[in-house]
Amino acid sequence: MPDLFAADSAVLAALAAALPDELHPTLREIAEEMYLFLVEDEEVIAAVSMERLAELVVGQVDRVATKVGGAGFYLPKGIGAKMSRRDREIYAAWRGNNKRQLAKEHGVCEMRIDQIVKKGRAEDFAMRQGRLLLDEAGLQKAP
Repeated sequence: MPDLFAADSAVLAALAAALPDELHPTLREIAEEMYLFLVEDEEVIAAVSMERLAELVVGQVDRVATKVGGAGFYLPKGIGAKMSRRDREIYAAWRGNNKRQLAKEHGVCEMRIDQIVKKGRAEDFAMRQGRLLLDEAGLQKAP
């Protein structure tokens, strides 16, 4: 992904022209990151002009700002949304007494190991529960 601070001004020119001057700095940064992500994709650039891409990004930022703007909220990085390969390896290697060792091996804190194990257990549980046929009351149906 291009570094926002190293991005060529020519790459950002179409977006800069489309962004309102009074746009909040946080929204501007979100727009720039979205735009830079899309500009990396050669198929997107071949299908849509940079100007149209900038318009779409501004529209998306406006939509998000309208939907969640005005509220103070934590925006997670999304790292924990899915278990990464590393996290699955950690979960598979976890034995209950090797948290410190796993943390050192993978360069994470012990609390992160706890989070990974918790997520792994939840995914395992969800997989097992997904096989059950439940009625509206949450009781198991007869097969």
